[in-house]
Amino acid sequence: MPTVFYTQVKTDLEAFNNSRGSVFDVTNTNFKSYQGIDGSPYFNEHFLPITVDGYNKHVPNVRYNAYEDEMEFQNGNNLNYVIKSGDMRIIFTGLNKVYVLRNYILDGTSTNGYLVEVVKEIEDKFGLYKKEQIHIVEYNNNTTNSYLKQQNPKFEKKRDVFIVLYKGNYFKLPKSQKELKSWFQYNIPSVDVSRTKDFVKKNNINFTKEDDVKKFITFLNA
Repeated sequence: MPTVFYTQVKTDLEAFNNSRGSVFDVTNTNFKSYQGIDGSPYFNEHFLPITVDGYNKHVPNVRYNAYEDEMEFQNGNNLNYVIKSGDMRIIFTGLNKVYVLRNYILDGTSTNGYLVEVVKEIEDKFGLYKKEQIHIVEYNNNTTNSYLKQQNPKFEKKRDVFIVLYKGNYFKLPKSQKELKSWFQYNIPSVDVSRTKDFVKKNNINFTKEDDVKKFITFLNA
């Protein structure tokens, strides 16, 4: 089993002031060390500049821990989690990438976590989000290969999950064109399925590719 260490630091320091509260408070913070696990829980290990809707400009550089589904920042040499509060919208200015904090239900499971904003939701229109995921693979539990059994557990990227938001409800996109009709009938019966299927077929939409999925949602919103 991988070794994950937890320690706690408690302090009264409010690291960054803002107009909506103190999501950058340094308090009851868990520090983690992934000893014995190869790879990284980050898509980008660097702490990068951000802006946060509703906050002032004096916020720390941040990085996204995809394994923990947490935003991290540093206070001195200490690692801290951004406190999850409300519907935060975090813009990584140098990457042109936006993460939004959402409390959503998907496949019967309630989650309060971060999604990448692909198409921002507008009233009565479709929003599109992407869930980035990294998990730990432990070879000794699922292989008979003696070489792999000797390897350390490792962080490994999972396929992105594309999620549609419509009128407050979240749905996973269908995995293929064949599932499109039943997907709409079950989730969003008001859509003209015949016209939509024609568009998907004509444009050869691949529901695993972000550019294709974005084109699909743009069509629905037209």
